[in-house]
Amino acid sequence: MPWDAAPAEAPTGVHDIVPLARDTEVRLMEAQLGRMRGMLFGYSKLFFATIRNWTLVCVGLLVLGSGGILPAAVVPVPFLVPFAFLETGYLFWYTVFARRHAEFLERAINRRLGSRVLVAHRLEAAYFYPPDAPKVAALSLARPLGFMGAATLGYTAGAGLVWGAGIVATLSYLRTLGAGIFEGGAPGLIVPAALAWTAGIALYLVWASLRRADENRLVAALRDAYAEDPAAAFDAHAES
Repeated sequence: MPWDAAPAEAPTGVHDIVPLARDTEVRLMEAQLGRMRGMLFGYSKLFFATIRNWTLVCVGLLVLGSGGILPAAVVPVPFLVPFAFLETGYLFWYTVFARRHAEFLERAINRRLGSRVLVAHRLEAAYFYPPDAPKVAALSLARPLGFMGAATLGYTAGAGLVWGAGIVATLSYLRTLGAGIFEGGAPGLIVPAALAWTAGIALYLVWASLRRADENRLVAALRDAYAEDPAAAFDAHAES
């Protein structure tokens, strides 16, 4: 090539397409991160609102029944308390989903930026509980004396008191009908049915929390979705 020949121009877009694609990717991840943080807040709020609503319903039924206004109103209480646990467990599962997704998004964005600028997932692990540690609801076995563990035990104890009051009130109501446990036909099966229903839900929730099959599948999918691809790995190496 002659010494004074102009250098060949690079094909249009060769030098700017990778940064543009990476910027777009980061912006999309940021949008997803905002959605996950909103989802975490929304389901946390709904979780506590559901606990409050079910508590008011159960206490109201106990007042109606024990006050003689509607004696049979106490019967649903031992069934509603475990159902409330099942529903709030479902809502809590969504907060776990949102937190884990946000964690992987922040780590993926940090990798693409070559910085640890997003630290919320690290702060949550330090302040609340490590996400990979075994847990029953928010009672982390790695940090059982933490505030979230204490709150979980406190809510459980409160629910136990309401459930116990429902059992006692139901037994008292059945005595007025002349029906003891396993006696008097269908009314005599109410308390055994409530005990079986409660035990079944409690065992399932503990088993599902400790087994964490759903969360493990989620984490595996997140690792696959946000794994470094060869091009990204090459860019990171070139910029280091």
